[in-house]
Amino acid sequence: MSSWKGKSKGTPLGYKIFIRLIQIFGVRTAYFFLRFPTTYYYLFAKETKHHLRTFYEKVPTLEKSEINRTIRRNFTYIGEAIVDKFAFLIGKQNKITYTNEGEERLKAFAEKGQALILISAHLGNWEIAGNFLKKVDAEVNVVMFDGEREKIKKLIQDEVGKVHFNIIPIKEDLSHIFKINAAVKRGEIICIHGDRFLEGAKTIEAKLFGRTVELPYGPFQIASKLKAHYSFIFTIKNAKFNYHFTSTVPVVNPSADEIAQEYVDQLEKKVTENPEQWFNYHPFFKEDAN
Repeated sequence: MSSWKGKSKGTPLGYKIFIRLIQIFGVRTAYFFLRFPTTYYYLFAKETKHHLRTFYEKVPTLEKSEINRTIRRNFTYIGEAIVDKFAFLIGKQNKITYTNEGEERLKAFAEKGQALILISAHLGNWEIAGNFLKKVDAEVNVVMFDGEREKIKKLIQDEVGKVHFNIIPIKEDLSHIFKINAAVKRGEIICIHGDRFLEGAKTIEAKLFGRTVELPYGPFQIASKLKAHYSFIFTIKNAKFNYHFTSTVPVVNPSADEIAQEYVDQLEKKVTENPEQWFNYHPFFKEDAN
């Protein structure tokens, strides 16, 4: 996983084409045209398929005979996730519905002005989860790597305008730590991924499917050191135009190691139920990263 460089593989032209398709013809038509690029990538993205296969081989509930089919479905799901993300951003999300477990708990924290750290993963559709948080009456801060190419960031800003959340970019000078700390003191919501890190970053180990994985130390250290309530959230696509949002009961734990293992336990459950929506296309188990 340390081979990740913090950049998206999407291109400005590709994003723009799908934004126009959604704006003019709608989500269903965009899904149809997705068949062409997803088929192309399925045929030629050898490295991505290798990482997926290596990961799926270690999921004990996934039969070896199902792996090829799961990889193909994965490419379809990631394409649909991108379309759905842009549909929400440009206000064309009417066709997309969702059900939820735990949304009221998040609202209750917001109403009390209590800080809450939400930790998710590259599983399902994180951007859709972020849009559901519009219903939570609190300042929302999304911590992310600032590795997107400038053209892509500019395109998104030009096409969809201002997003409804604040972005805290992860910097080498660790200035993001101070911003997160300040947001927690103000009683705001912090959203962060817990399953991907850049080379050289400090990591923490946990057990997934009985094997060792390395996770970024930051999300779990922040939750423990700041003694903030945290919750693990996921948004999984369970029908063509429907998502299911889940969040665990917010708790406080002073041990970063225990928080990391709790997170991985939740991740293991979600991956077992929805292996085709695992979108972390890098070596994930420690034995595979060497």
